[in-house]
Amino acid sequence: MNFRSLLITCSLAFSPVAESNSSWYDQFRWAAEYIFRAQNLSESSLTDPGFWHTLGFEANGTFSSENRDIVTINAQLSLWCLKDYSRRPAVFKSPDDCEWIPKNFFADFHLRGDGKLNLRVGHPELPFGLEVPVSTNQTIRQLNTGRDLGLKLDWGFGLNGTLGSWNYQTLLGRGSGIRYKNDSDSYSFTGRIGNNSDYQGFLPVPGIGFSWFLSELRTGKNSTSERWRVAIDGISYVGPWGFMGQVSVGETNRESTFNGLVEINRINRAGNIVGYLQFKSFNQKAGEQRLRANSLNFGLRGEVNDYLTLSAQVERDLSTFSGLEQTIFDIQARFRIER
Repeated sequence: MNFRSLLITCSLAFSPVAESNSSWYDQFRWAAEYIFRAQNLSESSLTDPGFWHTLGFEANGTFSSENRDIVTINAQLSLWCLKDYSRRPAVFKSPDDCEWIPKNFFADFHLRGDGKLNLRVGHPELPFGLEVPVSTNQTIRQLNTGRDLGLKLDWGFGLNGTLGSWNYQTLLGRGSGIRYKNDSDSYSFTGRIGNNSDYQGFLPVPGIGFSWFLSELRTGKNSTSERWRVAIDGISYVGPWGFMGQVSVGETNRESTFNGLVEINRINRAGNIVGYLQFKSFNQKAGEQRLRANSLNFGLRGEVNDYLTLSAQVERDLSTFSGLEQTIFDIQARFRIER
């Protein structure tokens, strides 16, 4: 698939046919974005930087009756194209590949109409740890969920809602990740209870949360990997300084694991530039060995205007499971239109 030709020919055109007094039209939102990312590794067989292009489309809206909301639909579809990109998601077959990716593609059925009990069906992010209050979608800055759990999204259904100052989310999934696969006995069961708002933000509201994860993840046809986790997370602020942390314990194929993340961030007075420093630690028992992978990340994110956001990050491996330690440089430009 030729990305350049697709980028030239693709366009986004939403034309709602509802009348202006329709409750669907009033609550309908759409967005389109193009993201350019470049990455360079200090130790790699690919001497030139790798490039990641994303063309994304998003739409969401709520169907309502006269007295309450009935269902909210969220649809995100992205075209991901790589060029010489070595550190890539498993969905890609090579460093030069293009894939259509459905992300956060789900419907929330409002069973009560007051937000206390909703049924979510589709392909959402797993409700685990800081991934619930923190927005990492299409950003360089990432948390521990993908590596800790083995996946960030799954196909399935679950309940969610808000009870007073607490919100809860659960998801019973297929355990196959981005692509739905029905060729193994895989599954995942994920959940989180926390007093953060369920609205995601790059710098979310303060709070704490407790999460769990139980799974047989698909690793191939008729092949699975057993994994379970429990985790606690927290977010706090002192003036312009923010502090986030997450700790998880569990087992992977009945071998113990302990993982953690700590982040310190600071926002400027204008509120459009954020700097952050992260320490990540993954610790896995393998037979008689104790494997450890630690890294230190420093990043900057600046909102140039309502449409353009620029980001940069440097990640340094302090130790790895393989023994190959390197420095990873990332830059990203994100152009987004919302209506």
